[in-house]
Amino acid sequence: MKKIIAILLGGIALASCSSDDNKSSSNDPIFSQPYTELTNLDELVTGKYQYVGNKIGDRKVGLVTDAAKCKGSDHLVVHRTGAVLDSITYNNYRPEIIDKKEECLSIFAFPRLMQKNELVSPGYLSTSVDDGYLQPIFNDEGVVVRREYRRKNHYGGKLEIGFQAGYLRIEDRLSDYKRLNGEKVYLYFKKN
Repeated sequence: MKKIIAILLGGIALASCSSDDNKSSSNDPIFSQPYTELTNLDELVTGKYQYVGNKIGDRKVGLVTDAAKCKGSDHLVVHRTGAVLDSITYNNYRPEIIDKKEECLSIFAFPRLMQKNELVSPGYLSTSVDDGYLQPIFNDEGVVVRREYRRKNHYGGKLEIGFQAGYLRIEDRLSDYKRLNGEKVYLYFKKN
């Protein structure tokens, strides 16, 4: 009898400890909806996708409100040449006071660039996320004569990508959010 009780308690403990990033308690109206993995890059329609919110760890999906006007400026753009997915760019904004007026300024010098995009399996996009910058070029006297556009890698690897509750959901390796405990972070976008 003690063995049976121990096995039952152990099974209950294991079941309660298991987690699935695609499931959440029913009190999250977005994350509790069915998740559909991206199965073909053609599902990413050319154009602008407006940022609508994020999900950090086990918290509910946080949607952008009018109070966070700069976050409402964040967006993703899918670039194609014909049927070929060229790149995806991400623009991330923050509020800043300029001449006593709040302005929304880009966090990055250039939009983050996702390139070399390949769907390696349903729901997993292999990509290289790069930051652009202007490299000063000096003459022999040490004077800047021009600036050349260069890129440095921000992230390289796989990202989860798919659709949930009518939104494009992508694992966040794009924004400036700093993970505190290695939690999963997702960004949500709505096609304009």
